[in-house]
Amino acid sequence: MWTFRMFAVVLIAIVPSLAQAPPTVIYVPAKQMDVDLHKLPLNNIGESEINLIERTPEHAAILLRRTLPGKAEVHEHQADAWYVIDGGCDFVTGGTVLDGAQESAGEIRGASIAGGDEHHIAKGDFISVPAGVPHWVKKIEGKEIVYIVVKYAEK
Repeated sequence: MWTFRMFAVVLIAIVPSLAQAPPTVIYVPAKQMDVDLHKLPLNNIGESEINLIERTPEHAAILLRRTLPGKAEVHEHQADAWYVIDGGCDFVTGGTVLDGAQESAGEIRGASIAGGDEHHIAKGDFISVPAGVPHWVKKIEGKEIVYIVVKYAEK
């Protein structure tokens, strides 16, 4: 026999899920992404970005266009998976971040990396950087690199 209390518990459990929007499929045609990415202003490290999905502490999918090398960085809890769409760069992984400082929770940035392994990445290449591993775009090849990075919680 249902009691008011049982009904209230079920209602409390169900109502929040009813209020949430249903999951949606995200589709952005390549032509639209290219137009949007190239009309955005570049930041101080020559970078523009489009969040392809909602960015959370657990995940992100970002389309980036970069024209200048960036800061060295370490994501303490997130891994990065890069897929290069166009252009290329010299990309350093491992080693030690020089002049590193915590910019936000779990995010360290610095001037460059001492040591580490240098990779030349270009159109069609994929590279995965585990959480806690320093990485740095040391030099852009040509005028820009366009890539997608997927960030996911690993630690």
